[in-house]
Amino acid sequence: MTEDKKIKVLCVEDEKEIRENIAEILRDEGFEVFEGENGKHGFDVFLQQKPDIVISDIMMPEVDGYGLLNLIRENKNIRNNNVPFIFLTALGQKDNVIKGVGLSANDYLVKPVDFDLMIAKIREKTSNTSRIQESHKQTIKNLKNQITVILPETIFSYLDVITQTSSILRDEPYGPLPHRKYLEDLDKIRINAVRLRAAIINSLDESVIDHKLNAEEEIIPLFSLISDLISGLSDKFKTRITLEKSGESDSLIKIKMDRLILLDALRKIFTGMFKTAPEGSLNIRLMKDLLDQMVIIFHLESKSKISDFYADIPQQELGKMLDQQSCRFEIVEGKENTAILTIPSHRVIS
Repeated sequence: MTEDKKIKVLCVEDEKEIRENIAEILRDEGFEVFEGENGKHGFDVFLQQKPDIVISDIMMPEVDGYGLLNLIRENKNIRNNNVPFIFLTALGQKDNVIKGVGLSANDYLVKPVDFDLMIAKIREKTSNTSRIQESHKQTIKNLKNQITVILPETIFSYLDVITQTSSILRDEPYGPLPHRKYLEDLDKIRINAVRLRAAIINSLDESVIDHKLNAEEEIIPLFSLISDLISGLSDKFKTRITLEKSGESDSLIKIKMDRLILLDALRKIFTGMFKTAPEGSLNIRLMKDLLDQMVIIFHLESKSKISDFYADIPQQELGKMLDQQSCRFEIVEGKENTAILTIPSHRVIS
């Protein structure tokens, strides 16, 4: 954890006085603290805030501490499901400690809490996590260097020659080709050379290598995900959204990424667009581009005048969110009331 970044602590405790006391002391020590009043509420806060460590009571209504720990550890849709987890337990409750450790809790603290010990444990656990993350980043850099060494330095020059030559030959500089099929084959050569270049560049991207090593991200049918999201909206909105696909195969395409980030981004896009035109209709189209990227096109239509399209859509927030998944959101210049979300080819599973 870098010194300029505050450690984010989630404190889950149903007794308000104890929870607020812990939160106040930790904030005084410079931690960024979020609170949950039980396991259910705590898990919602966990998903929203992505804390660096969780401190939780065991006995709580609705969902207890064990249930919260299980929700976090078993959820494959979140990247930080291995976050350090510390249980708060009453003196003499040895069985609680054993059960917590068996469920993969990292440590425990006995009530009444020794705050000096709590602070020391928080720093220790997050420091260990930080070292693991740094080690992981170094592994990624080493892999990138190894891939770079294996690839011949002139590979992009070779691909440029293929692309340029196929484009030149398509113009038939030496006279008409004997058959029109030659033109189709030349197009295939050029397009696949471009795709190969993109694939090599992706392979050298550290975020792509990290993605390939991250087995916890979920494989998601994209069309079904968006369709289910629309179906869950109120009638006021879902009846004004049309979801299209450019071909039957596009409805079968799957992507490998964080479901929660994508859903959150889509909700923010929907909200921003309907804020721009409260009575408008939204057309969503899925298509695959020449680089095998998945493109989601959003086009807003309205009979009344559409207000500032740029102002109501949180582009900067969406950019930061989607950047975590190497995705890109942009409003299309020159095409009225249209935006696109691009999912890179390394996340697309045909």
